[in-house]
Amino acid sequence: MDLTPIVGVALLLLMAYVFFYLPVGRVRQLLVVVIILIISYALLVTVAEMPTFGAEDVPARNYVAERYIEGTVRDTGAVNAITAVIMDYRAFDTLGEVTVLFVAIAAALATLRAH
Repeated sequence: MDLTPIVGVALLLLMAYVFFYLPVGRVRQLLVVVIILIISYALLVTVAEMPTFGAEDVPARNYVAERYIEGTVRDTGAVNAITAVIMDYRAFDTLGEVTVLFVAIAAALATLRAH
């Protein structure tokens, strides 16, 4: 079982408690240092577990990229492979990203016009 989400949520709750409820003092400073050390350790472990650059057995080198490149014209009819991936293979993902960008821009404009 992967404990990463549980540890992440626990750290966020601990940080929220430290910053919003603990008065400024020695205990708060100590907890901030502990949180920073835990995050630093997690980052170092993550970097140590990364595959070496250019290795053949990395997850990025799998059959999906080859299938996209070889089957683009046959599957989608698009001549450009990038257009085929964005508009056909990942259309719902692209639609979601465009929706998020539109909502963010609309919210920013509404906020700026209010002031």
